[in-house]
Amino acid sequence: MSKLSLSEKEKANNLPVRPGHGTMGEKVKLWANYFKINIKSPAIYRYTIKVAATEEKLGKEAEVASKKVEVVVGKLLKQIEAKVKSVAIASDFKVHLVTTTKLKVPENRIFEVTWTEPSSNQNLPSKPQTWVVKVEESVENCDFGKVLNELTTLDPKLDGDFPKYNVELDALNTIVTHHARADDNVAVVGRGRFFAIGDDLIEQVRPQDSPLVILRGYFASVRPATGRLLLNTNITHGVFRPGIKLAQLFQELGLDVMDKCNAWNEVTKNQLNDKMRRVHKVLAKGRVELNAPFLVDGKIVYKKGYRTLNGIANRGDERGKQKDGKEVRHPPLFGIPGVQVGGPTSVQFYLRARETKDGAAPPPTPGLPSNAYITVANYYKQRYGITANASLPLVNVGSKEKAIYVLAEFCTLVKGRSVKAKLNANEADNMIRFACRAPSLNAQSIVTKGRQTLGLDKSLTLGKFKVSIDKELITVIGRELKPPMLTYSGNKTVEPQDGGWLMKFVKVARPGRKIEKWTYLELKGFRDNVGVPQAMSAFAEFLNRTGIPINQRFSPGMSIPVPGSEKEFFAKVKELMSAHQFVVVLLPRKDVAIYNMVKRAADITFGVHTVCCVAEKFLSTRGQLGYFANVGLKVNLKFGGTNHNIKTPIPLLAKGKTMVVGYDVTHPTNLAAGQSPASAPSIVGLVSTIDQHLGQWPAMVWNNPHGQESMTAQFTDKFKTRLELWRNNPANNRSLPENILIFRDGVSEGQFQMVIKDELPLVRAACKLVYPAGKLPRITLIVSVKRHQTRFFPTDPKHIHFKSKSPKEGTVVDRGVTNVRYWDFFLQAHASLQGTARSAHYTVLVDEIFRADYGNKAADTLEQLTHDMCYLFGRATKAVSICPPAYYADLVCDRARIHQKELFDALDENDSVKTDDFARWGNSGAVHPNLRNSMYYI
Repeated sequence: MSKLSLSEKEKANNLPVRPGHGTMGEKVKLWANYFKINIKSPAIYRYTIKVAATEEKLGKEAEVASKKVEVVVGKLLKQIEAKVKSVAIASDFKVHLVTTTKLKVPENRIFEVTWTEPSSNQNLPSKPQTWVVKVEESVENCDFGKVLNELTTLDPKLDGDFPKYNVELDALNTIVTHHARADDNVAVVGRGRFFAIGDDLIEQVRPQDSPLVILRGYFASVRPATGRLLLNTNITHGVFRPGIKLAQLFQELGLDVMDKCNAWNEVTKNQLNDKMRRVHKVLAKGRVELNAPFLVDGKIVYKKGYRTLNGIANRGDERGKQKDGKEVRHPPLFGIPGVQVGGPTSVQFYLRARETKDGAAPPPTPGLPSNAYITVANYYKQRYGITANASLPLVNVGSKEKAIYVLAEFCTLVKGRSVKAKLNANEADNMIRFACRAPSLNAQSIVTKGRQTLGLDKSLTLGKFKVSIDKELITVIGRELKPPMLTYSGNKTVEPQDGGWLMKFVKVARPGRKIEKWTYLELKGFRDNVGVPQAMSAFAEFLNRTGIPINQRFSPGMSIPVPGSEKEFFAKVKELMSAHQFVVVLLPRKDVAIYNMVKRAADITFGVHTVCCVAEKFLSTRGQLGYFANVGLKVNLKFGGTNHNIKTPIPLLAKGKTMVVGYDVTHPTNLAAGQSPASAPSIVGLVSTIDQHLGQWPAMVWNNPHGQESMTAQFTDKFKTRLELWRNNPANNRSLPENILIFRDGVSEGQFQMVIKDELPLVRAACKLVYPAGKLPRITLIVSVKRHQTRFFPTDPKHIHFKSKSPKEGTVVDRGVTNVRYWDFFLQAHASLQGTARSAHYTVLVDEIFRADYGNKAADTLEQLTHDMCYLFGRATKAVSICPPAYYADLVCDRARIHQKELFDALDENDSVKTDDFARWGNSGAVHPNLRNSMYYI
């Protein structure tokens, strides 16, 4: 094996130097969604701040609510500007201040800010409160002249840990986005997403029958590039609560039925409960403007205030023990049997006698009881003379432990508040249709409404800091790589067109094991299917004709209604699944819950390969052969076959001495209410090739400690099994790979050093366990990222996809928006059929292969290899958007989340199959031994 010739500098965790730029392919000019930043400030200072209610609580109390911090910091900025007229100051309104001159900080480093917080109780006046803001001692000096100078050089002496210039870039980000953060007509989500909520710029869609609204906004982040600083600006979309009166919202959603539902049957009441539960989840923690009545000198006066919603009034309020451990003595009463929520005429609360300051009881209000239950409707009628709308649900502006019920007609949702909500099918469809736009429309939005939302042309802050943003998007030079020729059985070749090809008159490159025992399972919906056995025979005939060996005869199938629970399903299919190698499962419709149930049963409990097909498509003679072809690709992969090859692969792969690896980590989301995040582990998915053909990618899955992106020592043992799998493959003559090419999926730039320092040593440790001393493999480690914000737009009609108007498939960009020092590139291997194409971004973290073997052709070789691999994704006859090792690793993690749903996803009230009893079946998420070392996850 080759000796390495890496400098000591590179061995010290620095990223490899770019070996040059690629030259292959036809050059094409593209717009990129970046604006050039011009900065003339000689020096900028960044301060770190902390906000607390009192000096004593600095650093000792729970984190102050972000909205309060924003208000306090905003008042501090005005306070400083009033005292020092010449200072330019900006903030992220959280933890940093940026100035053009050093601040005169008090000796104790604490500024005091007086703020009158609006009272949440309309009966109590607001009181001014003094907040404290502590400025940390360390002051960071940002020299942008030095940064720009370093961005133009390859001098390795300037290298340090990656990413570089964190402080400078963050300070410039603070300056550029300050205007938008200070604008009341802009909602800020996370670190860099900005949504216009003013009537003049807001872009939104409200799905029918949904309590949510989808907004279009703009992402903004300062990025370094060769010799310049750029502002990356992209279209983004977010889910928000609408700014709407609650009464109107309930009416539009058909929830104004509280005066009618008492007469409904059980089924209809359960449907109402499901709908109310969803709306309750969305409203919980939402902010409302409350315009409620109270008495002043015997007169009714309405006063506005702001409260945080706990949600819709429901039977769970004030149940169980309070925070002090005591039982609730008089919880609210709900009067509609079978309905979990209540309206003003059906909900009673306990009205306690009021006390005056001297302890004496005041005269009772006429018509109101004392120390007794009363309906909410009667309370408002007797105390204020207000007739409540009996059809609307009540809302809780208190807490679950201490409910405060008010009429929905008093409340208006505050607009611009984002919400984390699992979208239903209708909402997801609306999101996709709203987000899917032609590239030209997105580019136009960025240079118009995007600039307006961010305030790039009217920000006084930018002028004070001597910063300006060019008005036009930058242009970059890309190249269009040619697609590889593909081969099938008998060396028949196919040439891709527009990123795809048809699998006509060919057989798969290599068949998998013959399927001897197989059958079908039909899960019936509302109508019976006709011709199922005949379709199965046609399917088997098609597979054999395509070179996928399967017994033409199959066992009698099973036809059952969709069960109500997984326990019922497992009991019914146990015998069928346990007795076969392969089961075709016909679904009544595309249904995630049913699909997940089938895969948990097949992958974990019974160890049988399955393919799930929508019955209507499988049985229809129209387009049936195309559908069979897509399903057949999956079947061949599951049983060890290879569907297609590249005619002339890169020599590095053709020699059969390079193993390609992909791995990814997925983290828990959508946890159930009350579920501790610490209870849900992260999941690691690892795939690797077993020979030179890159057709089979067996998988390994295991759990990582919660929220941990980096690998643990367990990774060494798992990686060792992949090396042994390669060695045990007869095609490799009991030899180990000389090269290992690793694609690490989905880590950010801030985690690059973690991958190099923490994960790479675990890979090397695994190699030492199986390789002879002195003969360790060479390793190249690349990070692949799809979820980034860079987009390219074509400038030449000759270089444009005919349908989507995005750049053509095979477009690669390695200059203009990259840094000349580091080795990264953007590759759009696929043909985007609609919307704006998103390239994959690849960054080389470690290279012991390409520069050593290919010298100044290393960039071309890696780009071509990555591009070619995108045509080898086994379940499609088209190029995919990210290379297979990363794609497969992501699929493995997705399947593992299905296997451990009880740890990862909150129970969805819309699920057609209930899974709340699945954890009690002893599910550990471990794949059945029958399916290990296979592509069961396809």
